[in-house]
Amino acid sequence: MTELIGEKLPQVRNWRDELIESLNLSKSAEDWLSLDDADKQLIENAKQRFPLMVPVGYADLINWQNPADPLRQLLLPSPYEENDLGSLDTSGEEFSTIIPGLQHKYEQTAVLIVTQACAGHCRYCFRRRLMSKDVMVKETIEDLQEAISYIKQHPEIDNVLLSGGDPMICSTRRLANLFAALSQIPHLWQIRISSKLPAFLPSRFTTDPELLEVLHQYNSRFQIVIQCHFDHPREITVITEKALSNLRQAGCVLTSQIAMMRGVNAEVNTMTELFKRLHRLGVIPQYLFHPRPVKHATHFQLPIIEAIKLVEEIRQHCNGSVKRFRYILTHSDGKLELVGLLEGSPMQLVARWHQVRRGLDKSGLMVVGVNEDTVWLGD
Repeated sequence: MTELIGEKLPQVRNWRDELIESLNLSKSAEDWLSLDDADKQLIENAKQRFPLMVPVGYADLINWQNPADPLRQLLLPSPYEENDLGSLDTSGEEFSTIIPGLQHKYEQTAVLIVTQACAGHCRYCFRRRLMSKDVMVKETIEDLQEAISYIKQHPEIDNVLLSGGDPMICSTRRLANLFAALSQIPHLWQIRISSKLPAFLPSRFTTDPELLEVLHQYNSRFQIVIQCHFDHPREITVITEKALSNLRQAGCVLTSQIAMMRGVNAEVNTMTELFKRLHRLGVIPQYLFHPRPVKHATHFQLPIIEAIKLVEEIRQHCNGSVKRFRYILTHSDGKLELVGLLEGSPMQLVARWHQVRRGLDKSGLMVVGVNEDTVWLGD
């Protein structure tokens, strides 16, 4: 692997050592993070619901004394989490689950939930139910052979999305076993992997050459797409750049899936910089997600009208290759692309069904009345 021009990589520890240290320190984060008593109490309270989890290296990027720091807001429990509004299943995943750990929401895609673990706990996580202490669920894949059998019986499925949690937390051996099993299904041509580890734990891709070899090996069988989750430009460190470079050299296609969140990145300059820097590193813009009404996380939402105006301004600052992302509201019925606004009273939202849940007869454009307070679209 080539070194980054003009940059000397800092000393990087093995990713497993970093992860273990993160797990251990997060159990007593109130003792090692520089926080006041009120914040320490929020961390203590969160242990009973959705515990704080901070990657060790990532913690150094955060100004823990600044309540407005976007990365702090991303990871530190908030008093707003006491709000009980919202849902723990905003995408209607329950309706699409075939067996535990296997979802078939869209005709051509099977989703495998391969782990409930992450390197960090984003407070807005739409699957926070998987890590919540007050919701006892088991949604990971337990019987891989049953899942493989189902996919084999459905030739319309041409790609599998590995999700979680974060699939890249899994051991290289487990990932290799998953690839090997899926490679026996002739109608699959693409494997997608959703991961925030390029931001949270980039050493996963700089200290494990075996993983890169496995990815390179199976690129001769599948197109492997890494759907990278970034939230802020400050997450793009020198080690992150090296991690992305290694993934590209292993033959992976890199795309960005970014969740727009109030207090974290819902600002023109922040989002513009994020899209541009990722694009320069070979991460293709794919989706920008409208914030979901996740239970205990509705404080991250912003009104649709405000969001679309923000998105349009972001696009004005980007050239054609950077602004090709779609602004998506992930509805229980499918992915709804938010196209634009028509002035009037009430104002009209123009949307388009980008993908629709199997069995539903919905397609094309739709126009919906919205006002300044509309943050989500119901049924």
